Amino acid sequence: MSGMSGMGAANALASADALTLSRAAIVGPFQGPVLQVKWPTFNDNEQNLKRWAPEPRLFAIDFEAREGVSLETDNRRRTATLVYSHRGRSDTLVTLTGPDERLIQQQLQLVAAYADLRPDRSLEIVEQMGYPVAFWSSVIGLTSHRHAKTLQLIELAYNVAAPIIQRIKVAFSITRPDEFSPQIQAMIATPGHGAWPSGHATEGFLIAVLLQKLLDAAAPPQGTQPGNGEACREQLQRLAARIAVNRTVAGVHYPIDSAAGRLLGTALAEFIVARATGGKVHERGFHSALFREADGAPKDFSLDDPMDLPSGQPYTRAAQGKRVPEGPLLSWLWQEALKEWP
Repeated sequence: MSGMSGMGAANALASADALTLSRAAIVGPFQGPVLQVKWPTFNDNEQNLKRWAPEPRLFAIDFEAREGVSLETDNRRRTATLVYSHRGRSDTLVTLTGPDERLIQQQLQLVAAYADLRPDRSLEIVEQMGYPVAFWSSVIGLTSHRHAKTLQLIELAYNVAAPIIQRIKVAFSITRPDEFSPQIQAMIATPGHGAWPSGHATEGFLIAVLLQKLLDAAAPPQGTQPGNGEACREQLQRLAARIAVNRTVAGVHYPIDSAAGRLLGTALAEFIVARATGGKVHERGFHSALFREADGAPKDFSLDDPMDLPSGQPYTRAAQGKRVPEGPLLSWLWQEALKEWP
Protein backbone atom coordinates (compact mmCIF):
# COMPACT_ATOMS: atom_id res chain seq x y z
CA MET A 1 0.00 0.00 0.00
CA SER A 2 1.21 3.49 -0.76
CA GLY A 3 1.47 6.16 1.92
CA MET A 4 -0.68 9.27 2.04
CA SER A 5 0.37 12.40 0.17
CA GLY A 6 1.41 15.49 2.10
CA MET A 7 -2.02 17.07 1.64
CA GLY A 8 -3.78 13.83 2.60
CA ALA A 9 -1.70 13.49 5.76
CA ALA A 10 -2.38 17.12 6.71
CA ASN A 11 -6.13 16.62 6.28
CA ALA A 12 -6.05 13.41 8.33
CA LEU A 13 -4.12 15.16 11.10
CA ALA A 14 -6.61 18.04 11.18
CA SER A 15 -9.50 15.57 11.43
CA ALA A 16 -7.73 13.63 14.20
CA ASP A 17 -7.11 16.85 16.16
CA ALA A 18 -10.75 17.89 15.81
CA LEU A 19 -11.98 14.50 17.05
CA THR A 20 -9.53 14.57 19.94
CA LEU A 21 -10.78 18.00 21.07
CA SER A 22 -14.41 16.91 20.70
CA ARG A 23 -13.91 13.76 22.77
CA ALA A 24 -12.10 15.64 25.53
CA ALA A 25 -15.01 18.06 25.78
CA ILE A 26 -17.84 15.52 25.99
CA VAL A 27 -16.56 12.11 27.13
CA GLY A 28 -16.73 12.35 30.94
CA PRO A 29 -15.59 9.51 33.25
CA PHE A 30 -15.16 6.13 31.51
CA GLN A 31 -18.02 3.73 32.37
CA GLY A 32 -16.73 0.52 30.73
CA PRO A 33 -18.56 -1.57 28.09
CA VAL A 34 -22.21 -0.44 28.15
CA LEU A 35 -23.36 -1.39 24.64
CA GLN A 36 -24.96 -4.69 23.69
CA VAL A 37 -22.73 -6.57 21.24
CA LYS A 38 -23.41 -9.77 19.38
CA TRP A 39 -20.07 -11.44 20.01
CA PRO A 40 -19.02 -13.56 17.01
CA THR A 41 -18.30 -17.22 17.50
CA PHE A 42 -15.56 -18.70 15.35
CA ASN A 43 -17.44 -19.48 12.17
CA ASP A 44 -15.31 -19.51 9.03
CA ASN A 45 -17.91 -18.85 6.38
CA GLU A 46 -18.96 -16.32 3.78
CA GLN A 47 -21.43 -14.48 6.04
CA ASN A 48 -18.51 -12.75 7.74
CA LEU A 49 -17.82 -10.92 4.47
CA LYS A 50 -20.89 -8.73 4.93
CA ARG A 51 -19.16 -6.60 7.56
CA TRP A 52 -15.94 -6.11 5.62
CA ALA A 53 -14.80 -3.23 3.45
CA PRO A 54 -14.32 -3.99 -0.26
CA GLU A 55 -10.51 -4.17 -0.30
CA PRO A 56 -9.95 -6.70 2.51
CA ARG A 57 -13.01 -8.62 1.31
CA LEU A 58 -11.43 -9.03 -2.13
CA PHE A 59 -8.12 -10.10 -0.61
CA ALA A 60 -9.89 -12.94 1.19
CA ILE A 61 -11.91 -14.04 -1.84
CA ASP A 62 -8.86 -13.81 -4.09
CA PHE A 63 -7.00 -16.23 -1.80
CA GLU A 64 -9.83 -18.74 -2.12
CA ALA A 65 -10.24 -18.28 -5.88
CA ARG A 66 -6.59 -19.07 -6.65
CA GLU A 67 -6.10 -21.71 -3.99
CA GLY A 68 -5.08 -24.98 -5.66
CA VAL A 69 -4.07 -23.37 -8.97
CA SER A 70 -0.52 -24.11 -10.13
CA LEU A 71 1.56 -24.07 -13.32
CA GLU A 72 3.47 -27.00 -14.79
CA THR A 73 5.97 -26.36 -17.59
CA ASP A 74 7.74 -28.57 -20.12
CA ASN A 75 10.81 -26.92 -21.68
CA ARG A 76 11.19 -29.52 -24.42
CA ARG A 77 7.61 -29.27 -25.64
CA ARG A 78 7.39 -25.51 -24.93
CA THR A 79 4.18 -25.94 -22.97
CA ALA A 80 2.72 -24.37 -19.86
CA THR A 81 -0.19 -26.14 -18.20
CA LEU A 82 -2.48 -24.52 -15.67
CA VAL A 83 -3.69 -27.12 -13.17
CA TYR A 84 -6.33 -27.01 -10.44
CA SER A 85 -5.81 -29.47 -7.59
CA HIS A 86 -8.51 -30.29 -5.03
CA ARG A 87 -9.56 -33.19 -2.85
CA GLY A 88 -6.61 -35.28 -4.03
CA ARG A 89 -7.47 -34.75 -7.70
CA SER A 90 -5.74 -32.58 -10.30
CA ASP A 91 -7.58 -31.23 -13.34
CA THR A 92 -5.97 -29.48 -16.29
CA LEU A 93 -7.56 -26.12 -17.01
CA VAL A 94 -5.39 -24.83 -19.85
CA THR A 95 -2.41 -26.02 -21.86
CA LEU A 96 -0.54 -23.40 -23.89
CA THR A 97 2.02 -24.42 -26.50
CA GLY A 98 4.19 -21.43 -27.33
CA PRO A 99 5.43 -20.05 -30.65
CA ASP A 100 8.95 -20.45 -32.01
CA GLU A 101 11.11 -17.57 -33.19
CA ARG A 102 10.34 -18.08 -36.87
CA LEU A 103 6.60 -17.83 -36.27
CA ILE A 104 7.04 -14.66 -34.21
CA GLN A 105 9.23 -13.08 -36.89
CA GLN A 106 6.54 -13.81 -39.47
CA GLN A 107 3.97 -12.17 -37.19
CA LEU A 108 6.10 -9.02 -37.21
CA GLN A 109 4.83 -8.21 -40.72
CA LEU A 110 1.31 -7.89 -39.33
CA VAL A 111 2.45 -5.69 -36.44
CA ALA A 112 4.09 -3.28 -38.90
CA ALA A 113 0.93 -3.15 -41.03
CA TYR A 114 -1.29 -2.41 -38.03
CA ALA A 115 0.71 0.76 -37.30
CA ASP A 116 -1.30 2.53 -40.01
CA LEU A 117 -4.28 2.54 -37.59
CA ARG A 118 -2.46 4.46 -34.85
CA PRO A 119 -3.86 7.93 -35.68
CA ASP A 120 -7.42 6.60 -35.47
CA ARG A 121 -6.97 4.54 -32.30
CA SER A 122 -4.46 6.47 -30.20
CA LEU A 123 -7.07 7.83 -27.77
CA GLU A 124 -8.52 4.35 -27.17
CA ILE A 125 -5.10 2.81 -26.78
CA VAL A 126 -4.05 5.25 -24.08
CA GLU A 127 -7.37 4.96 -22.24
CA GLN A 128 -7.11 1.16 -22.27
CA MET A 129 -3.60 1.00 -20.82
CA GLY A 130 -5.01 0.48 -17.32
CA TYR A 131 -8.16 -1.42 -16.40
CA PRO A 132 -10.73 -0.19 -18.96
CA VAL A 133 -13.84 -0.65 -16.80
CA ALA A 134 -15.54 2.35 -18.44
CA PHE A 135 -15.61 0.48 -21.75
CA TRP A 136 -17.39 -2.51 -20.19
CA SER A 137 -19.76 -0.15 -18.39
CA SER A 138 -20.81 1.42 -21.68
CA VAL A 139 -21.84 -1.95 -23.11
CA ILE A 140 -24.00 -3.30 -20.27
CA GLY A 141 -25.04 -0.16 -18.35
CA LEU A 142 -22.74 -0.83 -15.41
CA THR A 143 -22.92 1.92 -12.74
CA SER A 144 -21.10 2.43 -9.47
CA HIS A 145 -24.25 3.22 -7.45
CA ARG A 146 -26.25 0.19 -8.62
CA HIS A 147 -23.58 -2.42 -9.29
CA ALA A 148 -21.01 -2.17 -6.51
CA LYS A 149 -20.69 -5.94 -6.09
CA THR A 150 -20.43 -6.49 -9.86
CA LEU A 151 -17.58 -4.01 -9.97
CA GLN A 152 -15.94 -5.90 -7.11
CA LEU A 153 -16.37 -9.13 -9.07
CA ILE A 154 -14.63 -7.53 -12.06
CA GLU A 155 -11.81 -6.31 -9.83
CA LEU A 156 -11.48 -9.77 -8.33
CA ALA A 157 -11.22 -11.30 -11.80
CA TYR A 158 -8.39 -8.90 -12.68
CA ASN A 159 -6.65 -9.73 -9.39
CA VAL A 160 -6.95 -13.47 -9.95
CA ALA A 161 -5.70 -13.28 -13.53
CA ALA A 162 -2.75 -10.89 -13.15
CA PRO A 163 -0.28 -13.21 -11.33
CA ILE A 164 -1.30 -16.16 -13.50
CA ILE A 165 -0.65 -14.17 -16.66
CA GLN A 166 2.73 -12.99 -15.46
CA ARG A 167 3.77 -16.45 -14.32
CA ILE A 168 2.95 -17.85 -17.77
CA LYS A 169 4.80 -14.99 -19.46
CA VAL A 170 7.91 -15.87 -17.44
CA ALA A 171 7.88 -19.39 -18.88
CA PHE A 172 7.79 -18.25 -22.51
CA SER A 173 9.49 -14.83 -22.24
CA ILE A 174 8.62 -13.95 -25.85
CA THR A 175 10.53 -11.01 -27.34
CA ARG A 176 8.55 -7.82 -28.00
CA PRO A 177 8.15 -6.49 -31.57
CA ASP A 178 10.39 -3.44 -31.17
CA GLU A 179 13.30 -5.71 -30.25
CA PHE A 180 13.16 -7.30 -33.70
CA SER A 181 12.95 -4.13 -35.79
CA PRO A 182 13.74 -0.42 -35.32
CA GLN A 183 10.82 0.35 -37.66
CA ILE A 184 8.12 -0.82 -35.24
CA GLN A 185 8.57 2.24 -32.99
CA ALA A 186 5.84 1.42 -30.47
CA MET A 187 3.58 4.40 -29.73
CA ILE A 188 3.50 3.64 -25.99
CA ALA A 189 6.16 2.43 -23.58
CA THR A 190 6.93 -1.23 -24.19
CA PRO A 191 5.92 -3.20 -21.06
CA GLY A 192 8.75 -4.66 -19.03
CA HIS A 193 7.74 -8.31 -19.45
CA GLY A 194 7.29 -10.86 -22.21
CA ALA A 195 4.74 -10.53 -24.99
CA TRP A 196 3.00 -13.92 -25.03
CA PRO A 197 0.19 -14.30 -24.14
CA SER A 198 -1.22 -10.79 -24.17
CA GLY A 199 -2.33 -9.67 -20.72
CA HIS A 200 -4.81 -7.15 -22.13
CA ALA A 201 -6.34 -9.82 -24.36
CA THR A 202 -6.53 -12.28 -21.47
CA GLU A 203 -8.19 -9.73 -19.22
CA GLY A 204 -10.50 -8.53 -21.98
CA PHE A 205 -11.91 -11.96 -22.80
CA LEU A 206 -11.98 -12.87 -19.11
CA ILE A 207 -14.29 -9.93 -18.38
CA ALA A 208 -16.35 -10.44 -21.55
CA VAL A 209 -17.13 -14.07 -20.71
CA LEU A 210 -17.57 -13.39 -16.99
CA LEU A 211 -20.12 -10.62 -17.61
CA GLN A 212 -21.96 -12.68 -20.19
CA LYS A 213 -22.36 -15.57 -17.78
CA LEU A 214 -23.37 -13.25 -14.94
CA LEU A 215 -26.07 -11.57 -17.04
CA ASP A 216 -27.33 -14.92 -18.34
CA ALA A 217 -27.58 -16.21 -14.77
CA ALA A 218 -29.50 -13.09 -13.70
CA ALA A 219 -31.85 -13.15 -16.71
CA PRO A 220 -31.79 -16.61 -18.37
CA PRO A 221 -33.40 -17.45 -21.74
CA GLN A 222 -37.18 -17.38 -21.89
CA GLY A 223 -38.66 -19.35 -24.77
CA THR A 224 -37.09 -18.07 -27.98
CA GLN A 225 -35.72 -14.98 -26.28
CA PRO A 226 -32.04 -15.28 -25.37
CA GLY A 227 -30.71 -14.53 -21.92
CA ASN A 228 -29.35 -11.06 -21.32
CA GLY A 229 -25.78 -12.33 -21.41
CA GLU A 230 -26.23 -14.00 -24.78
CA ALA A 231 -27.90 -10.82 -26.07
CA CYS A 232 -24.78 -8.86 -25.05
CA ARG A 233 -22.29 -11.51 -26.13
CA GLU A 234 -21.42 -10.11 -29.54
CA GLN A 235 -20.71 -6.62 -28.21
CA LEU A 236 -18.72 -7.95 -25.27
CA GLN A 237 -16.62 -10.17 -27.53
CA ARG A 238 -16.05 -7.37 -30.02
CA LEU A 239 -14.92 -5.04 -27.25
CA ALA A 240 -12.48 -7.63 -25.90
CA ALA A 241 -11.12 -8.17 -29.40
CA ARG A 242 -10.73 -4.45 -30.03
CA ILE A 243 -8.84 -3.98 -26.76
CA ALA A 244 -6.58 -6.86 -27.78
CA VAL A 245 -5.98 -5.63 -31.32
CA ASN A 246 -5.26 -2.12 -30.08
CA ARG A 247 -2.18 -3.49 -28.36
CA THR A 248 -0.94 -4.73 -31.75
CA VAL A 249 -1.76 -1.35 -33.30
CA ALA A 250 0.33 0.25 -30.54
CA GLY A 251 3.27 -1.95 -31.52
CA VAL A 252 3.67 -3.94 -28.31
CA HIS A 253 1.96 -7.24 -29.23
CA TYR A 254 1.68 -9.75 -32.07
CA PRO A 255 -1.71 -11.07 -33.24
CA ILE A 256 -0.82 -14.50 -31.86
CA ASP A 257 -0.50 -12.88 -28.41
CA SER A 258 -4.14 -11.84 -28.65
CA ALA A 259 -5.19 -15.30 -29.82
CA ALA A 260 -3.54 -17.00 -26.85
CA GLY A 261 -5.01 -14.35 -24.53
CA ARG A 262 -8.47 -15.03 -25.92
CA LEU A 263 -8.08 -18.69 -25.02
CA LEU A 264 -6.60 -18.08 -21.58
CA GLY A 265 -9.10 -15.37 -20.63
CA THR A 266 -12.04 -17.52 -21.67
CA ALA A 267 -10.74 -20.46 -19.63
CA LEU A 268 -10.10 -18.32 -16.55
CA ALA A 269 -13.62 -16.86 -16.72
CA GLU A 270 -15.11 -20.33 -16.93
CA PHE A 271 -13.01 -21.44 -13.96
CA ILE A 272 -14.05 -18.46 -11.82
CA VAL A 273 -17.73 -19.03 -12.62
CA ALA A 274 -17.39 -22.75 -11.91
CA ARG A 275 -15.76 -22.02 -8.53
CA ALA A 276 -18.57 -19.56 -7.76
CA THR A 277 -21.33 -21.99 -8.66
CA GLY A 278 -19.91 -25.49 -8.25
CA GLY A 279 -20.06 -25.92 -12.03
CA LYS A 280 -17.89 -27.65 -14.61
CA VAL A 281 -14.79 -26.60 -16.51
CA HIS A 282 -13.65 -27.90 -19.90
CA GLU A 283 -9.94 -28.22 -20.52
CA ARG A 284 -8.80 -25.76 -23.18
CA GLY A 285 -5.64 -25.56 -25.23
CA PHE A 286 -3.80 -23.24 -27.60
CA HIS A 287 -1.39 -24.66 -30.17
CA SER A 288 0.87 -22.00 -31.68
CA ALA A 289 2.23 -24.21 -34.47
CA LEU A 290 -1.29 -24.35 -35.95
CA PHE A 291 -1.71 -20.57 -35.90
CA ARG A 292 -0.85 -20.11 -39.59
CA GLU A 293 -2.79 -19.66 -42.79
CA ALA A 294 -3.18 -22.72 -45.00
CA ASP A 295 -0.42 -21.47 -47.31
CA GLY A 296 1.93 -20.86 -44.39
CA ALA A 297 1.42 -17.08 -44.34
CA PRO A 298 1.27 -15.33 -40.95
CA LYS A 299 -2.20 -15.59 -39.47
CA ASP A 300 -4.04 -12.59 -38.06
CA PHE A 301 -6.19 -12.62 -34.94
CA SER A 302 -9.91 -13.07 -35.63
CA LEU A 303 -13.05 -13.73 -33.62
CA ASP A 304 -14.21 -15.98 -36.45
CA ASP A 305 -11.73 -18.72 -35.51
CA PRO A 306 -13.61 -21.54 -33.71
CA MET A 307 -12.71 -22.16 -30.08
CA ASP A 308 -14.67 -25.28 -29.18
CA LEU A 309 -13.34 -28.01 -31.49
CA PRO A 310 -11.60 -30.97 -29.82
CA SER A 311 -8.49 -31.00 -32.04
CA GLY A 312 -6.83 -29.86 -35.26
CA GLN A 313 -7.18 -26.11 -34.62
CA PRO A 314 -5.15 -23.47 -32.77
CA TYR A 315 -7.91 -23.41 -30.12
CA THR A 316 -9.20 -26.64 -28.60
CA ARG A 317 -11.75 -27.53 -25.94
CA ALA A 318 -12.35 -30.93 -24.34
CA ALA A 319 -15.87 -32.26 -24.81
CA GLN A 320 -16.01 -33.72 -21.29
CA GLY A 321 -16.35 -31.21 -18.46
CA LYS A 322 -15.07 -31.69 -14.92
CA ARG A 323 -16.88 -30.34 -11.89
CA VAL A 324 -14.98 -28.18 -9.42
CA PRO A 325 -16.06 -27.50 -5.83
CA GLU A 326 -17.89 -24.31 -5.00
CA GLY A 327 -15.84 -21.71 -3.14
CA PRO A 328 -18.17 -20.25 -0.48
CA LEU A 329 -16.52 -16.81 -0.39
CA LEU A 330 -16.50 -16.46 -4.17
CA SER A 331 -20.05 -17.82 -4.32
CA TRP A 332 -21.18 -15.13 -1.88
CA LEU A 333 -19.79 -12.35 -4.10
CA TRP A 334 -21.30 -13.95 -7.22
CA GLN A 335 -24.74 -14.15 -5.60
CA GLU A 336 -24.50 -10.56 -4.37
CA ALA A 337 -23.59 -9.41 -7.90
CA LEU A 338 -26.54 -11.36 -9.35
CA LYS A 339 -28.93 -9.42 -7.11
CA GLU A 340 -27.85 -6.19 -8.80
CA TRP A 341 -29.30 -7.19 -12.19
CA PRO A 342 -33.04 -7.32 -12.76
